[in-house]
Amino acid sequence: MIYRSMQLQPRTWQARVGIILAAALGVGLVVAFLVLAVGVAILLLPVVAVLAAIGWWRWRKIEAAMREEAARREPGGDDARTIEIDYRVIDEPNRRG
Repeated sequence: MIYRSMQLQPRTWQARVGIILAAALGVGLVVAFLVLAVGVAILLLPVVAVLAAIGWWRWRKIEAAMREEAARREPGGDDARTIEIDYRVIDEPNRRG
């Protein structure tokens, strides 16, 4: 078997500065993303709160209308969901079967 050895060269001061700048850039990007995300969340909180309040208000309004409609119905009356129609059965002479 052939073994190859690899030796790392000592880093020069330019390489060390480059590594430090790359790390600083990465940390800066992460911090900028977090600040942006928190800022957007803070801006959207009032919008979400207003939409939730409108939805809650509309839901209460619909519930009240349904309760009023149920109270108006007579307990022994016809069901409001029943549709009554007149129909006639037509006998077809050419029916298959």
